[in-house]
Amino acid sequence: MLKVLHVNFSDLNGGAAISVNRLHKALIKMNIDSKILVAEKLGDDVNVIGPSSTFEIIISQLKISLSRFLKRNLIKTNNKETFSFNFFNTNILKKINKINADIVHIHWIGNEMISISQLKKINKPVVWTFLDMWAFCGAEHHSYDNRYIDGYNKGNRPKDESGLDLNKIIWKYKKKKFDFDFTIIAVSKSFYQMIKQSNLHKHREVVHIPPNLDFSIWKPRDKKLSKELFGFNDNKKILLFGSATMTNSRKGFDLLINLFKHHKFKNHKLIIFGGKPKNLDDLNIDHEYIGVLKDSYSLNMLYSAADVMLIPSRIEGFGLIGLEANSCGTPCVIFENTGPEDYTKHKKNGYVAKYLDINDYANGITWILDNLERSQELSSRCVENVKNSYNDELLGKKYIQTYQDLLEKNKKI
Repeated sequence: MLKVLHVNFSDLNGGAAISVNRLHKALIKMNIDSKILVAEKLGDDVNVIGPSSTFEIIISQLKISLSRFLKRNLIKTNNKETFSFNFFNTNILKKINKINADIVHIHWIGNEMISISQLKKINKPVVWTFLDMWAFCGAEHHSYDNRYIDGYNKGNRPKDESGLDLNKIIWKYKKKKFDFDFTIIAVSKSFYQMIKQSNLHKHREVVHIPPNLDFSIWKPRDKKLSKELFGFNDNKKILLFGSATMTNSRKGFDLLINLFKHHKFKNHKLIIFGGKPKNLDDLNIDHEYIGVLKDSYSLNMLYSAADVMLIPSRIEGFGLIGLEANSCGTPCVIFENTGPEDYTKHKKNGYVAKYLDINDYANGITWILDNLERSQELSSRCVENVKNSYNDELLGKKYIQTYQDLLEKNKKI
């Protein structure tokens, strides 16, 4: 039996944890011995290996605090994304090498989970899913410039940055320490292109495999019943927007503010879930913030209650909430050249607006909603596309084949 060890910072907290858990469960259903090693264990899955002591948790938190202190005091930047230095050695490496696995599958390892220099010391073949840009950037998890392509140097540093160029330091350290063999998984075609353009990984093997969904959980629910559950007015069109964090501009909430300032949607209501935006009052549309929804059933009902899902992200690795919305029959409006373009096909099951063009984005919302027959057809296509292309069995097989190919490659070395 093939034994796979997934390595991810948390078992439940964040989009990466959700993706890892879904893959983990799909692999178990396909008779793969799958386990997850985490630095933060919040659930009770016996196949998830967490910290072995309180002391280990304290040390981990101290390293995270020190990393954040260095970021706050050594670099000044308008980039509000997560920064991870992964400079400090941890005992995660020892744990990985003690566990009897055939493949080590790395996912999100920020927050100083394991040091950059320790990665090459993993004693099993490594697969690494790039869920954000950190693995091919500096310390930042998302970048708004081309330094990851051109290389980090003094001449191309963003003008809004000052202080120690920690991104350049970490990027150069990665260039030196990433001198070992591993297979990269890109979650979307746009990320695949970024990775192949990147200075660090352009010559590596990259495989495109998107996240999977379990359709016994994710499916369309009765729209009227779903709206009643949340107390939504059945006569209003429901626009949905959600994000775990609103502290940066990557998710594009500011673009929605600008959009609704210039375009009137009178018989519509915008529902916001997840992190709470600070500038909610700037929205020129009937709106409601409903907080964080953690369980799959509530999210399933919310997606089913919505008439359109808004994903105005400037950068988006994949956009898992869009795929979840599609599985419930809710089409998305997105920007081109972002991850959700993998599953959102222009005017076939959603609308792909020109990049950062809020007028075209507004056109997309109207185009989906102004024709009931069209909306119903888009809804059916959303569900069909997700079932055909993102099911557990199909994508589980792709991962298993990737693992087996890597094992065969290592046998020949």
